[in-house]
Amino acid sequence: MKRWCLLFIVIIFLLSAVSCIGKETVQNLSKKYTPQAQPEQTYLLELELLSKGMYCYDLPMFDPAWRQRGSEITYSENYKNTAKRYSIPYEVYIEDNYAIVYFPTSKSEGPFFLYRDASGWILDRTTAWDNIHYNSSNTGWFAYDGDYPYLKLLKLVYVLKKVKLDNGVQAFVIAD
Repeated sequence: MKRWCLLFIVIIFLLSAVSCIGKETVQNLSKKYTPQAQPEQTYLLELELLSKGMYCYDLPMFDPAWRQRGSEITYSENYKNTAKRYSIPYEVYIEDNYAIVYFPTSKSEGPFFLYRDASGWILDRTTAWDNIHYNSSNTGWFAYDGDYPYLKLLKLVYVLKKVKLDNGVQAFVIAD
């Protein structure tokens, strides 16, 4: 009986130690993954994080709504694959306090949205999540029609055509 109690205490101690390490790591990540002076720098920080096989929503480089999704760090090989997929030539288009990182040589990789506030350039993952979606084979993306500032930027850097999706929603795709 004493061995089980001791084992139980050791397990509880280890679990609490891991929990503290996780919190410490989030705090450390929050010091590094912050809004940057240029949109490209913030974008590259997200790629760096993904290339390590980790992700954390609650980092200062992300918009406030995205940060509300959770504060734990998750690990996955899929993050590394995503980083590799986006390690292709890109360009940055800036207009006023909005920017997009886009991939002129690829129709399959969707854009990244960023906005500037007093702290620097922030990845607007919430607006991207709400408005950029991929086709079922993940070989192309479309942007919902709507009133968000990045749609104007997309129209300036891509030749887009308006389509009606199967669900009746209006969207834009890259024209052939």
